[in-house]
Amino acid sequence: MEKRIRPSKTGLFAIELLAAAGVFVLCAAICVGVFARAEVMSRESEMRSRAVNAARNAAECFKASGGDLARTAALCGGTEDGGALYISYDADWLPPDAEGAARFRLSLVPAAAAGYTEAEIQVERLDLGETLLRWTVAALPEAAA
Repeated sequence: MEKRIRPSKTGLFAIELLAAAGVFVLCAAICVGVFARAEVMSRESEMRSRAVNAARNAAECFKASGGDLARTAALCGGTEDGGALYISYDADWLPPDAEGAARFRLSLVPAAAAGYTEAEIQVERLDLGETLLRWTVAALPEAAA
């Protein structure tokens, strides 16, 4: 009588183990992609939040100065050029030093209106040429004391 060789179950177990490892690798790759996109979204959100804070600060300085551009420049630390106020920021949203290049720029352009002064505030990302936000604010003139 001929002896029959019975197939072992280790081959099936190895295939099942490889399939489970493949599913695990696929899930891990998806998770890494999600975490990478979350990091990019977090940085983008932080950048936009800082742009809003800078614009809010400029708007409050403009209102506190009664719409006077020279006083707004003195309060905010910006430079007045051609009837507009410009404030530059580096990548950490600090004033750039002599060697550092500006990465963001806030511009405040006033326009006279009936009984008040209006200004458009715009924050731009210079390296991409992207406008992060644009606001219009108004300031009442200071009352004479």
